[in-house]
Amino acid sequence: MEKQARIYYTSDVHGYLFPTSYGDREERPMGLLNCISNFQKDGNTLVFDGGDTLQGAPFATYITSRKEAVPGINPIARVYNEAGYDAVVPGNHDFNFGYECLSEYVRALKGICLCANAIDLDGKAQISRSHIFTLENGLRLGVTGVVTDYVNVWEQPEHLEKIHITRAFEAAAKELQNLKSQADVTVCIYHGGYECDLDNGMVLSTSGENVGCRILKELDYDILLTAHQHMSVPGRDLFGTHTLQLAPNAAQYACLDIRHNNGKVSVKSSICSAGKVHGKEPYESLLPLEEAVQEWLDADIGRLKEPVPEKSKLDMALYGSLIADFFNQVQLSYTGADISCVGLGNSPISLPDHVTMRDLMRVYPFSNTLVVLEVKEESLKKALERCAEYFTLKDGNIEISDVFLKPKVEHYNYDYFSGITFEVDLKESVGNRVKKILYKGEPLAGRTLSLCMSDYRASGTGGYEIYRECRVIKRIGTEVPQMALEYLRKNSVVEIVNSGGMVLL
Repeated sequence: MEKQARIYYTSDVHGYLFPTSYGDREERPMGLLNCISNFQKDGNTLVFDGGDTLQGAPFATYITSRKEAVPGINPIARVYNEAGYDAVVPGNHDFNFGYECLSEYVRALKGICLCANAIDLDGKAQISRSHIFTLENGLRLGVTGVVTDYVNVWEQPEHLEKIHITRAFEAAAKELQNLKSQADVTVCIYHGGYECDLDNGMVLSTSGENVGCRILKELDYDILLTAHQHMSVPGRDLFGTHTLQLAPNAAQYACLDIRHNNGKVSVKSSICSAGKVHGKEPYESLLPLEEAVQEWLDADIGRLKEPVPEKSKLDMALYGSLIADFFNQVQLSYTGADISCVGLGNSPISLPDHVTMRDLMRVYPFSNTLVVLEVKEESLKKALERCAEYFTLKDGNIEISDVFLKPKVEHYNYDYFSGITFEVDLKESVGNRVKKILYKGEPLAGRTLSLCMSDYRASGTGGYEIYRECRVIKRIGTEVPQMALEYLRKNSVVEIVNSGGMVLL
């Protein structure tokens, strides 16, 4: 006898509940409130989310940093509850605010939090390894969740004192054996992505951050729902498993239709736009809070001596970025380090002379804190070689290398430096391009420097593994946007000073 089920799936919502990018006040076809207006739930339908929910959008920043202004249940949890989510999986960014914040959010949810590789040492977070959902028609769906174990690489140690993250693949494998004996359909929701090209199988990364392809090849889940990489990957069957991934910020949701007949499972899926429609509730109830966020974003927070015009990503990397110089200036001011580096987001950016919170969060959309490392000359050269890999020569023209564009765009992994000047010859092979490093106009000559950077970069992520070998001098827990805010408020007019960077030979 054939039985059918439907799954609605979202991931990487990043706090985008309302249909706006927050770059301005315009409504756009995005936001979780728009996504959920398309869900048609009945007794044979389940709704899941793949994580990275609490961090990202200014709305999320506002409710986590101004809890006194947002009494009662977490607004994000409220939307998930009213949409009827049955299960959520935490993403790596959901650990950014510590154990108590994550636990409070999970306890506010009506659905189950699934994460087989998150061991709750304190017992407050109410995280389950897996769950069997028995539908109205009797079909049993066995569902587990796992999060990329790179949480251990990125997250501040104090945030993981009460929760232990184990290896994602091993946890997924163990849960599969438990689920297969109890369920008709097995589902793994993985807050991680694909380490291979799905079309040709080419290995793209061996870091272990993403193990989606290994799960597909070595485990036989019926469905693998991935996340984390922010790529829109239409559903397909690979190695007997149906898999997909969504673009971020609630611009899309997935709908999967499942058929189970005589032990055989078939899945058809579609990736759908959030659309332009949202229901009356909880939209209207949350609208006053959203308006408070918009007013907060429009508040004047400081002045620059002159505006910073928009430049292309290539021009910024080749000739320098005043916005990168500004954040390096802030980082050096707060840390007292010798030199500084910063990565910027994927979108083109500019800054007016009168800076608002909206401007600040638009040009630095990360919740990074700072780490100061002790770097020797050979370690610094290896990091700068990674930066030089950003460029490639094609027919004599300088272009951005595919290494930073595929399988997903990663402009944020190119770092801008202040405090040093380094000479680069792009005609040389990758790894041999950096010819000279100068500090205060002089060669390093074996000198050791203190280098401040984001905690994300200090983890070695993005091709900067060398930083993992460097001694940590100090960590600063304040987030970089907050530092920039305080810097702008402290200085009546900020003059951005260029102090080094790349020079092409």
